[in-house]
Formats: sequence, structure tokens, C-alpha cells
Amino acid sequence: MNAVLDPLFIFTLGLGLEGAAWATVAARTATMGFALYPAIKKYDAFAICSLKSVWRDLPKVTGIAIPAVLTNVATPLGSAIVTREMAKYGTEAVAGMAVIGRLVPVVFSVGLALSGAIGPIIGQNFGASRMDRVRESYIDGLKFLTVYVCLAALLLYLLRVPLANMFDAQGDARVLLFWFCGPLALANFFNGAIYVSNASFNNLGHPAYSSWINWGRHTLGTWPFVIVFAGWMGAPGVLVGQAVGGILFAAVAVWLSFRAIEHPGENPFMPFFCPLQYRLHVVSGRCIR
Repeated sequence: MNAVLDPLFIFTLGLGLEGAAWATVAARTATMGFALYPAIKKYDAFAICSLKSVWRDLPKVTGIAIPAVLTNVATPLGSAIVTREMAKYGTEAVAGMAVIGRLVPVVFSVGLALSGAIGPIIGQNFGASRMDRVRESYIDGLKFLTVYVCLAALLLYLLRVPLANMFDAQGDARVLLFWFCGPLALANFFNGAIYVSNASFNNLGHPAYSSWINWGRHTLGTWPFVIVFAGWMGAPGVLVGQAVGGILFAAVAVWLSFRAIEHPGENPFMPFFCPLQYRLHVVSGRCIR
């Protein structure tokens, strides 16, 4: 949507930078409409709920929702720390980091989406008490992530010069972009491993693990490493330090994920089956008595 609306608002309507902002608002509104229309019209996905049901489910929902919100809040904090340290090396360094920030969501979009795709798979198998499938799903997710990141990193390496020329990257901006299109691209595997692990935590009854991992990764796993490596390597050290911190916290996240698979939390759905529903699930092999 932005690819279509940006030229329209910026150039055709002559709104300039303000047009870019309005294009973003319009794109997000349109995207929301495209998502809601088929959900309501075709799938009848929304219904009026009873206050009794809301009150009954509120502790379970907030127990997952609040840690999930806190998990997402940590990411801007880490970005602020990295931006602050990179700003010490001038506008070219900040420009290079901005280009990298635009490339990551595009090049590694599949890896970012994996956390949303694997969560329901883990949750459904947990609900069916098939922990062997939960473990298999988690491991397969990491395998898929490994292959995807390696291919994406190879593509970035081969296109590093055209990309730098396309963004007219000079000086530190070009150096940072070459670092990203080289070894640092592989570090996105560890970010993806954290995302996949967070999905497993949220679906296995340990949402607080996600909050601790994300806050740790974007504070203790960012600032000390960025300071140390920047003092040693200059502007590229900011990105290297951020990557090293991500590796350490990804290792912790993977270890916690296997621990959560071995010792999952309470399955929140089982108590709300009526006897007939529960019996049907047992008969169809969807859960274990």
C-alpha cells in the first residue's frame, strides 16, 4: 500500500514529507479494512460476548496479554539505545543504520512472520497433549529459519554493491551497509530464534519468559555490548555488539523453550469443555484423558 500511495501523496499531490505521513496513515487504514472485511463478511469472525464469559476468561487472557505487550515495548528501547550510540559517529552512520532498518523487515520478513505462524501450531498440539509434536514443531521452525536466513544473507552479500549504490551510501553509511550485507546478516537467525521462542512461551503457559527475554535482550543484551564493541571497532562495533548480545539471549531463549516443552504451564482450555465436548475430544484422539 505504501509503495502505491507514497508517490501519489508525495509527488502527484505535491505534499512532500507531510504526504509521506498521510500515505502511511492511509495505508494502515486500508490494510485494516482489507483484514476486517473478509473476517466479518465471509467468516462471521466476531460475535457479541457475555460479561460473564469475559469475567471468567479475564485472568487467563491478561496473564498472556500483559506480558506480550511488555515484550513488544522492549524493542523500541533497544532501538533507542543503538540509535543513541550510533549518533556519536555522525549523520552518515545514522543514515547507514536507517537503511539497514528499512532492509531488515523486507529481507527477513519470512523469519519475522514465522513467530506468528508457528504459535498456533504449538498451541494446538499443546491443547491435544501432543508434546512430541510441540517439540518437533519448534525444532522444525528453527531448521526452516536457518535455511531461510542463510539464503537471505547470501542474496544480500551478492547484492551489497548495487544496494549501497541505490541508497547512495557513502563513508560510514557504506561501511555499515557492507557489514550488514556480510556476516551480520547471519545474526538475524538469532533474532528469529528469540521470536520463535517467544511464540512457544506464549502458547505453553509461560508468557512471562517472553517479557524477561525481550527486556534482557534489549537492555543487558544491547547497551554493554554496544559500548564495548563500539569503543573497539567504531561505528560498525555498534551493530556487532548488538548482534553478540542477541546471540547470547537467543541461546537462553532456546534453552528456556525446551524447558517449557518439558514442563508446560496449565492448558487454559481444558477446564471449559463441557462433559460431552470433552468426551468427543477423547474419542477423536484430540486429547488424552
